[in-house]
Amino acid sequence: MNKTTYIPTTVDQILVPHDMFQKAKLRIDTHLIAAQHYQEPTCIAVVGEARTGKSRLLEYITKEYKKYRTTEGLVVPVLSIRTPSKPTVKALVEILLREIGDKLWHKRESENEKTERLYTLLKHTKTHTIIIDEFQHFYDKVSHKVQHYLSDWLKIFVDRSGLMLIVAGLPDCMAVINQNQQLRGRFLAPIRMSRFDWENEDSREQFIACLESFQAGLSLYHFPDLASDEMAFRFYCATGGLIGYVAKVLHQACLNAQMSDQSSITLEDLANAYEEAVWVDEVAPMTNPFWPEFDMVPTEHLLEAVQLIGTASPEPIKPRASRSKAKDISAAEVLAR
Repeated sequence: MNKTTYIPTTVDQILVPHDMFQKAKLRIDTHLIAAQHYQEPTCIAVVGEARTGKSRLLEYITKEYKKYRTTEGLVVPVLSIRTPSKPTVKALVEILLREIGDKLWHKRESENEKTERLYTLLKHTKTHTIIIDEFQHFYDKVSHKVQHYLSDWLKIFVDRSGLMLIVAGLPDCMAVINQNQQLRGRFLAPIRMSRFDWENEDSREQFIACLESFQAGLSLYHFPDLASDEMAFRFYCATGGLIGYVAKVLHQACLNAQMSDQSSITLEDLANAYEEAVWVDEVAPMTNPFWPEFDMVPTEHLLEAVQLIGTASPEPIKPRASRSKAKDISAAEVLAR
């Protein structure tokens, strides 16, 4: 295989249109079309664990509504951004201004001045939808508090602009919507993106279909039959049913194959790719599922461990400092020691 050809990007470009993805996209597409004629803004939240395909869904939608130029100027039908890790209203507005093409997005201005310019540019660019990914950053996990000033600004922004709003994030982001009564009243029922479940027959079949799609898209490589019951279960145990982890393992396997100038990817190669691509610690201790000696029996204990893949480790509990006061010791007692 020619090493100059960067094959691993093929993994990134493969879109696996499983049922959950298709249903989510259809629902958003329906409102995207209708929202251009609504008087009232439509708001939808896409919620799920990391690596369940939320960002990929939003990327796909954004690509369908690309920016383009006319004789009247730039048109931005859908404006898509990621929330900064420590968002403020001013920082969020600056990101929106930068993404819409404003060369003065970093200009020294007040929050209100920047917001007013954003409203003006949204009209000029004929924007009808705003997408905000990583919406969980509106919720401070350290203090366990919602940034209410930020969520209040967002409510006012949606009302005044009349734009459709799509947000996506981890389950924590639901607190942002639930704790703001007025904002919650503007949102439709959330779209939930979940990991695949081996014990659910339909979900298991969808997972296997995803592996078939990946194998078809990676036809330059010779894999074992990824859709076989054995390989599918190995991949499920390796990834916890998270489609993003499947892509990570395959990406690493293809990268390793390319660097060693080979096209055949064996079970051993997948075992090596798994160890390089998937973070495993005490939360989800797992024997390498691609080892030949891996126990293929889907025990309750194994499936419970698999469900923990991709979850965060609990914060260590710090021991409380002892507050007991030292007993006063007389000078005579000290001398007697």
